[in-house]
Amino acid sequence: MVAEEAARGLTNRPGFLLSRVGTSAQAGFKTVLAQWEIRPLHFLVLMALNAATGPSQQELCRSLGIDSGNMVDLLDTLEALGYAKRSRDANDRRRHVITLMPAGQAALSQITDAVEQFDSQFLEPLDEVEQRQLVNLLAKLYAATAEAQGQGYSR
Repeated sequence: MVAEEAARGLTNRPGFLLSRVGTSAQAGFKTVLAQWEIRPLHFLVLMALNAATGPSQQELCRSLGIDSGNMVDLLDTLEALGYAKRSRDANDRRRHVITLMPAGQAALSQITDAVEQFDSQFLEPLDEVEQRQLVNLLAKLYAATAEAQGQGYSR
């Protein structure tokens, strides 16, 4: 009885609910991405490379809020998969330019389709209006986080 009452009390706590829903969403999202041997940050880098023409490694670090050590690891993986390529800038040999390769573009298209399918299935309990409201509210909450404001990840 006491445990059931405590559990009911937790379902009224937004932090608890967001934590549990987030854990479920994260697990499903990672399972989708694992089909291409990548993790969420790899997907973020692929999307950034698709949106920009030849950004430098440092530009990616700054714009995505990823430290340089992690970026090296992420790019190593994307290069090994044939999705991206690092090369020296012809005008500045200190600068590494990152290029999205054709295999990366093809994979990104497939991954994006799979992520959209996952999102649809995950949000299926909500109608279309509720889905848009949820996304808007989550975006508003995210915008207020230290990570979204370029201050790194809060713990």
